[in-house]
Amino acid sequence: MGTRGTGKSFLCQNIQRLWPRRVVIDSLDEYKGEDAVSSFSAFAERLAQFDRENRKSFVLVFKFDPESDTDQIEFDHIMRLCYYFGKIQVVIEEVQLYSSPHSIPKWLKNCLLTGRHKGLSLIFTTQRPGELSKTVLSQCNHIFCGRLVEGNDVRYVSGFLNQSAERLSSLPDRRFLYFSRGTVVEIENSEAVAR
Repeated sequence: MGTRGTGKSFLCQNIQRLWPRRVVIDSLDEYKGEDAVSSFSAFAERLAQFDRENRKSFVLVFKFDPESDTDQIEFDHIMRLCYYFGKIQVVIEEVQLYSSPHSIPKWLKNCLLTGRHKGLSLIFTTQRPGELSKTVLSQCNHIFCGRLVEGNDVRYVSGFLNQSAERLSSLPDRRFLYFSRGTVVEIENSEAVAR
């Protein structure tokens, strides 16, 4: 998580390389040169093809049409397919577009709470952690937090992690606080560190 330009998508793309089978929900058109689709039917057909071919590695990017009125419905259907496909990593760029403090799509919730039994791994990026359902962050084993300046986001992260997050507002680009199981470490997001 972090404000625009902090390097969160760069870090996310480096972490993704650990998984050979990935689905990426790309809301900001950040993934270039990948196998990309922009309709639910094309997405479903491509996943079915990968299943028939027993593909051991793939990256399938779903690019939402910014003018679509069916984003939330399509998103839930995509998450349902990913849940049943299993043994993949699902990357959701800017997850706050699909979850709010008061609601979370049914199949995102299922993926978060029981997806590990299907072999799912989930990675999220967000500019606005304060606008997320608590279910999203509560299920994260690893949190990388870059610069946050909006007071509500800093308070939310502080409260959620039960630690002061004041230094988040002064982190330089590509520097993150890494939180995992009570441990907090400051890291630099560079090619060397990401490997």
